[in-house]
Amino acid sequence: MAHRLLIPEGMTTTRWPRERDRAAEGFSLPELLIVIALIGLFVLFAGPAMSEGFRAYKVRATANDLTTNLRALRYNAVANRTVRTVTINNQSNASPNQYTYLNVKGASVTVRLDTGVSIETTSDASINFNINGGTGSTTNKTVNVSGYVTTGRNDRYTVTVTPSGTVQSSYTVF
Repeated sequence: MAHRLLIPEGMTTTRWPRERDRAAEGFSLPELLIVIALIGLFVLFAGPAMSEGFRAYKVRATANDLTTNLRALRYNAVANRTVRTVTINNQSNASPNQYTYLNVKGASVTVRLDTGVSIETTSDASINFNINGGTGSTTNKTVNVSGYVTTGRNDRYTVTVTPSGTVQSSYTVF
């Protein structure tokens, strides 16, 4: 007569496969070290590129803000039939790298540039917009916004205001 074990209902005598036991334990040390090494390599090679991109972004954002503010001043001069002026402080001024203007409510607004970004004018240090939107000048007014990106690359945005008051921006690398 064969001997039979009495097994309670719902229980089996089969053992789970070894893979399932291992999966329940988590990751092994070599697996974790490989993932940490890959993350380290990513940071090592992607970090400088992100830094360059951020510096280039600061220069571009400053130039875009200046262009937008000049266009808004021109619009306010025409809409309110008042002269609007922006004063640009170069590197040689007592408080460099900033520009100042009166907003539509008549409050003075001073915009200070980020560290690493400089502003230079090749014409007058102030730009006036008359009630017709023009500058009252016979020549273009030019403002350069530039900044260091890498040892071999500096970005420069040239913002030009024509005598009719049109505001344009162009990009160069030097």
